[in-house]
Amino acid sequence: MRRSGLGVTLVLVSAVSFGFMPIFARLAYAQGVGVDELLFVRMLAASLIIGGIVAARHQLTVPKRNDLLVLIGLGAIGYFLQATLYFTALLYSPVAIVALLLYTYPILVVIGAYLLGWEKISGLLVAAFLVALVGLVLVANPSGNFIGLGVVLAVGSAVGYSGYILGGTKVLGRVRGEVVAFYVTGSAAVSFGLAGALTGSMHLNWTWLGWFWVAMLAVVCTVVAITTFLMGLARIGPSRAALLCLLEPVTGVLASTLLFGNALTATQWFGGVLILAATAITTLRGHSQDERELRSVTVG
Repeated sequence: MRRSGLGVTLVLVSAVSFGFMPIFARLAYAQGVGVDELLFVRMLAASLIIGGIVAARHQLTVPKRNDLLVLIGLGAIGYFLQATLYFTALLYSPVAIVALLLYTYPILVVIGAYLLGWEKISGLLVAAFLVALVGLVLVANPSGNFIGLGVVLAVGSAVGYSGYILGGTKVLGRVRGEVVAFYVTGSAAVSFGLAGALTGSMHLNWTWLGWFWVAMLAVVCTVVAITTFLMGLARIGPSRAALLCLLEPVTGVLASTLLFGNALTATQWFGGVLILAATAITTLRGHSQDERELRSVTVG
């Protein structure tokens, strides 16, 4: 019982930590921090810290060549594209909307697994998909007038995250989650650094407050969030951990409402509840072995 209670606490800490990610990003943007340079410093710091922790435990290994290439591709291409879309969406849409739209990814992962022939679709999952779709429309376009750029980017981020997760499914059964996180964050840092250098957006001449918010993003929303999730996952299992992670978008929505005054309309609140309900249904219906391994490498 004590082990289970600690596991729940650790996963909740992880969810709240991830939930503050868009908050810290918006606060960093207000200090003149750009998207590429923010993500470069975040991923570089996270990779160094995670790598140091894993090395200190004598668990830092070099995966087999094919697995290593997949991990590098996941970070340098998959996560690079997904994170760029997500953090750019925060420039155009309120945090609450972006956070909720990203959380359609669990349903998209199941759909992708079905299309790849990895999993069967039940009537319950079809219902969850339709509920999530209605919720997405209500959150993204409550007035029925137009779809903004931020919404398009946020939905693209959810699709990208789903592809990133599916792309790494097979590797995750063979490589420890902490090791995966090290290689993914490291290769992503290289991509963000190159992108910033090529576009001339890599300045790093921020105010001390800008550095503070980026440091919070790297430490709290990456290192703390990943390590507490992994520790909690080992104690309570994937299904309960995934369900508790629903606190992540809730944290983002509530924090953005309190800090930025980004209040959702009643229609958007209802849509958000539908998205979270659909995600809960998807989580509770049970997971394949591939999905269980997959839960251990979330980098946010």
